[in-house]
Amino acid sequence: MPTGRSSRRRPPRPLGVPVLAPVPGGWWLDGLLLAALAALTAALVWWRPLLRVDIVVRDWCDQHRPPPVSTMMYVFDRIGQGGALTAVTVLVSFWLAWRHRSVRPIIPAGLAPIISTLLIVGLKRWTSRGAPHHGSVEMFSDGWEEYYPSGHVSNGIVYFGVLAMLLAPYLPVLVRRLLMWVPGVLVFIGTTYLGYHWLTDSIGGYLLGLLIVRALQRVPWRTMPLPRWLDRAR
Repeated sequence: MPTGRSSRRRPPRPLGVPVLAPVPGGWWLDGLLLAALAALTAALVWWRPLLRVDIVVRDWCDQHRPPPVSTMMYVFDRIGQGGALTAVTVLVSFWLAWRHRSVRPIIPAGLAPIISTLLIVGLKRWTSRGAPHHGSVEMFSDGWEEYYPSGHVSNGIVYFGVLAMLLAPYLPVLVRRLLMWVPGVLVFIGTTYLGYHWLTDSIGGYLLGLLIVRALQRVPWRTMPLPRWLDRAR
């Protein structure tokens, strides 16, 4: 019979205490995020003053871009690089799966890039919007450009949110919260400042990223039924 001391030495269970509540309270914020994304998309089609805001922000950034700041912003933008983030997230999930003898960490890490790619690529191809320095600022311009919403900004929220959830048992609360929220903001600033995306592209990517990560955190990963051979930790 295990003693209290031996039980305290057990490694924490995978997907322990997530940075957010295991199931975010209520659906009102999800509905608000979805409504905001729909309203932003509609405004970009039917409310031309919003397009002028995008152009003004782009022009201001083009005129205020000293080399040291540009270098820092380039680093911020790279934080949202999807390929690298996917690799890191999957590697962390496999390490946790091996450590805890459970496939549970791999499931959300594998779903994150699938859901993100389907939603982001689908919206980009549907809206067909150009970039700040080539293509049209208008939606549905029928060009080859596909920039709305920003995939980098969405990645900066989704993947780091999943990492914060996976590594929650090993990180202090403050570190988990910083990991959850700071990268997306940095990518937002960097990609907009460098003119890689319109301001509203970044806003749309941020809203979409929040929707995705909240959906992933709504699933009870720790308690969902799994076959014994997939979850030996139980």
